[in-house]
Amino acid sequence: MRSTLTVVAVSLTFGIAAAAHGETPNGGKRAYQKCYSCHATEPHKNDLEGPSLYGVVGRRIASEPGFDYSPAMRSFAAKYPRWTPELLDRFITDPETVVPKTRMGFPGMRDAKERAALIEYLKSLAEN
Repeated sequence: MRSTLTVVAVSLTFGIAAAAHGETPNGGKRAYQKCYSCHATEPHKNDLEGPSLYGVVGRRIASEPGFDYSPAMRSFAAKYPRWTPELLDRFITDPETVVPKTRMGFPGMRDAKERAALIEYLKSLAEN
């Protein structure tokens, strides 16, 4: 019983400490590590291969100022007004299937829990 309580206490402490440091307990910041080489999380920082992900949840698609979107992404934006969590989930799962001929050279994130954590992390960026 005592070891179970210790595990629970350590788990709670880790979750609270992770949340205080901007990391969701479910690993969203960790999942973002697959994105950081191409996408910044600071507002309007578009000096990488992809646009900033700051405020992406709810943002109009292909609208980040200063980023040159592909024709495929601009065409996609004409059909879909905003990045909803559900649409982001589909896109992150398999970018090429959702936006054929996208410039995003990412094979996709297959794990649904990892995608959900990533989307929650991205939502939290604009909330802070």
